Amino acid sequence: MLLAQPPVPKDVKILYRQLRSSQADTGRVNIFVDISRYCNANSVQQIILIDSAIVIAQRANALSAKLSYSKGLGLSYQAWAQALCKKGDFKKSEELLIKAIAVFLSNNLHREAAECYLNLQENYASSGGKDYNIMADYYAKAHVLFRKAHAFDRDAATLEHMGDFYYLVEKYHQGITALKSALVSYRLSGNKKTQAVYDLLGINYLKIERYKDALKNALVAVKIAESVQDTSMLLCTIYNRTGMIYLETGHFDQANYYFKRSIGVAQKYKDPSAIFLVANLANNLLHQGKPTDAITVLNENERLFPDIDERYRTYYNAFYLQANVALKNYREAEKYAQRLLKANAEGEHDPVLVVTMLGPSIEYFIAARSYQEAAKLLPAFKNAVNASGKQKFIVKLHFFTYKIDSAQHNYVAALNNYQKYAALQDSIAEATKNKQIQQLQVQFETEQKENAITSLKHEGVLQREKITRANNTRNLTLAVSVMLLVVAGVSLNSYRTKQRGNKALNVLLKEKDKLLVEKEWLLKEIHHRVKNNLQIVMGLLQRQSAYINNNEALAAIQNSENRMHSIALIHQKLYQSENLDLINMPEYIDEMLSYLKHSCDDDNRILFEKHTDDILLDVAQAVPLGLILNEAVTNAIKYAYKPPQTGTIYVTLVRNGDGYNQLTIADDGAGLPAGFAIDKVESLGINLMRGLSKQLGGTFDIYGDEGCTINVVFKTEVFNREISKNE
Repeated sequence: MLLAQPPVPKDVKILYRQLRSSQADTGRVNIFVDISRYCNANSVQQIILIDSAIVIAQRANALSAKLSYSKGLGLSYQAWAQALCKKGDFKKSEELLIKAIAVFLSNNLHREAAECYLNLQENYASSGGKDYNIMADYYAKAHVLFRKAHAFDRDAATLEHMGDFYYLVEKYHQGITALKSALVSYRLSGNKKTQAVYDLLGINYLKIERYKDALKNALVAVKIAESVQDTSMLLCTIYNRTGMIYLETGHFDQANYYFKRSIGVAQKYKDPSAIFLVANLANNLLHQGKPTDAITVLNENERLFPDIDERYRTYYNAFYLQANVALKNYREAEKYAQRLLKANAEGEHDPVLVVTMLGPSIEYFIAARSYQEAAKLLPAFKNAVNASGKQKFIVKLHFFTYKIDSAQHNYVAALNNYQKYAALQDSIAEATKNKQIQQLQVQFETEQKENAITSLKHEGVLQREKITRANNTRNLTLAVSVMLLVVAGVSLNSYRTKQRGNKALNVLLKEKDKLLVEKEWLLKEIHHRVKNNLQIVMGLLQRQSAYINNNEALAAIQNSENRMHSIALIHQKLYQSENLDLINMPEYIDEMLSYLKHSCDDDNRILFEKHTDDILLDVAQAVPLGLILNEAVTNAIKYAYKPPQTGTIYVTLVRNGDGYNQLTIADDGAGLPAGFAIDKVESLGINLMRGLSKQLGGTFDIYGDEGCTINVVFKTEVFNREISKNE
């Protein structure tokens, strides 16, 4: 499984024409690299092209070394290594890729280094490596570098494949974490074709028996796949896994529907995967009490696809056996039981396959009243069940044991096993009911919180008025300062006309310097006093909270403290810095996140990932942006992760080009409530963020299926003029 690499040039003739007219500079190096990559991409069975790729990469390498062109040196190593990999020289290929990574990292070329880690995984797999843990490790290193480079499209695809690798090695929790991060990167990249990620999330949740989460993600995968008109084999996989989840949760009619749709896609492409899809359908028909139909679909698929591998031959035999037992065709059933027992005795198998072989065989012997034969198989079946750790297998173990003990007149043991069987059956049903209750409880609590937030609207209006007054004070101060400078200029021109101009000019310059110092002192003093006054208000709120027992009121006071702090921190930054006009946003965001984590996340359940460009903002934009950041992060901490859940909040502030900036706050938590509509929401926090976004002159968007993402896009302005990118 290889992650798609960046596109290669389509027309090599154009490249060769460019090469003939090029100078011996970095441009020629890049042309060499593109030609080498073209030869690599088209060299599946053309040795001459592989050799050409090597020679051209070596020429790019030599010219890069001569020009001290670091990026070209790394790219030439990479192209050279890819050609050697295709030629089967995996050791030399690995050495060159490690060299390329060292060159890229030393020059902060993070995206290029990440691509090399993906090449290392390709090199490992091509050499016969089959350890998915090693492959996942290469991808994990690439993920870190793609994130640093803000290459969210590549990062998303990398994380998606990491989730697949973790699924294959049964590290389901790690897979879920990687896949949730993939969704965040897909959102940041603007790519909405995320059906494969939701599909993988669903099957990972199924493996850890979190059925509600499994079904939720599977249905999102179906919805996205159908909305983008995906008709590929991925759609086949999505339908099949959705059917598996319905089968595991006892919704056999829905499972039947999705298995048939999955088989339809596979048969359209004449894909051999129809073999195991039919096995799933047959299993579902058995659960529906339709053994004759199960035998029919198995027979039909064997006719269409006679070459069935040993593993799925085992599943077919198991389902044939169960169907014949259900029909009481014990003579036919015995044939399949012997096949399963022979296959089990012929080699080592994973626990799930052993359960598949022995479970139906024990069921057959019990039905045929051959209790001694069933009892002989019970120890090996028990070992496989315990190794699998799956509750549904443990239920079956206690049922078989109860049946055998009862037949052998061990009534005490039989009663004990029956009680365990019944208790586990009840616990599975109760678990499903509890999950439904939890879902209703979450909806109820959400409504309560939104009602509580509505009561804070009046307070929000008052705070906006305070912000307006603070802005007016600042503008007045700046106007006075400008007037002072104008007076100084007029005085200067006046003194120039006088006979003792030199002496008067020196005096005036000294006076000007004094005025500038006084202006700076005045501005710093204003910012200092505003910050102190806000801290006094925060202190009063804290004192007030000591006399309040109402949780909603306490939450309102805490929110007010956080908002005050976001403004106070801006004024603190202004009076502490040499630049009295602009706020260094990376420093401000770091301190704000640290404060909010300390204030709202006492048990350190939540991690923060942040990426910020070197952006300076005027106080008129920094204040509303700080308030938006405060609202979004506070809401994510409080509502995205119910204790003791853990999670990650992603905060980015980056330039989009043409003077525009984008603030993104994303989490991988519970997401927005069902039926959420931004134009109908009554939440103070969201309405406040929308209003502040308008004050910035920007746009506000919020969306989320798995988690929640907030985007604010605005143009940088200072004193009603655009700020340059370098300012």
